Amino acid sequence: MNYFTNSLITIRFISKAFATNREKGTYHLYVQKTAAEEIKKSHELNDGSIIRIHYLKIQWYMATTLYLGELLSELRPEKLTQDEKRSLIYMGALIAITDLMVDELQLPYKKIKQLMTDEAERQRNDLTAIERILLLYYRKLLTIINNDQKKDIHDFSLLKPQIDSQAQLSGTMTEDEVVTQTHEKGGTALLLVASLLFEMDEKNRTAFYQLGAFIQLMNDSQDLPKDLRNGVTTFVSFQNSYDDIRQVLEKEFEKTVIIFSANDFPEKGVYRLLFYLHALLTGIEYKLLCYGKITDGVVDADRIIRTDKSDFRVSAFSLNSIIYCFPKILKFDNNYL
Repeated sequence: MNYFTNSLITIRFISKAFATNREKGTYHLYVQKTAAEEIKKSHELNDGSIIRIHYLKIQWYMATTLYLGELLSELRPEKLTQDEKRSLIYMGALIAITDLMVDELQLPYKKIKQLMTDEAERQRNDLTAIERILLLYYRKLLTIINNDQKKDIHDFSLLKPQIDSQAQLSGTMTEDEVVTQTHEKGGTALLLVASLLFEMDEKNRTAFYQLGAFIQLMNDSQDLPKDLRNGVTTFVSFQNSYDDIRQVLEKEFEKTVIIFSANDFPEKGVYRLLFYLHALLTGIEYKLLCYGKITDGVVDADRIIRTDKSDFRVSAFSLNSIIYCFPKILKFDNNYL
């Protein structure tokens, strides 16, 4: 175990996390500068149906997708090119916009699919603002990426994971259906991002799909209070305790470690990527520990819904968080590989 190396990676991880999560962080500023023309145009296209929080969500996805691309680039010798950074930014916008279209603006699947595939549909004069903004970023992305990447985007389907997520509001899905949907949503989104940076052979598809599924499971875990209030069924809805949730996450992390360790990626890059994932997992485990103290370790939906949502706000850099997380993060070593 190399505490010095781990300390350096931890500092880098924290600085990038700050830069991504803050609205005025460096990733957001870079996005605002790089996509300034498209951002300006997207505001001009607004017909009143898009509110400030929607634009903030789009920008947040653009910044975090760029950050994710940087993490993935650890798995190859080349640094990100300017065009790759731009493509990541516009891909992030598309993922955010399709989320908004389905989850909040409730556009039907057929309508969105036509926009992505039917040129005549794109030329209609009665398109809504969000539809025009989707096409704005979609067309911009197509000017940057090559033909193979365009094919991958269609093969992985930008739409299906977001469309299928509507079923999670029905309250009728079984646990197996939810788990399958969660893997599809996270796996497909990560494949879309990775396809901008890597050739998509079978080994890469398997690795990146698993990585995306694991990230989605972590997101669903920390979003548990919000999802329960909004009536969204996720895998945590079927867990009895927070220990059960942690066990699911740890098993998925082990799967991710095994798949990436068996691939042909550089070992140093794999180590850094898995270190970041382990750090994220540790932070989420701390959140789950805090959630558990509120509901006595039991995933009690009624009690969580009745509890003030402010009680579930957990600072990642509080003294208690640092005491819990940092020793675990710094102990990461090659035994995981």
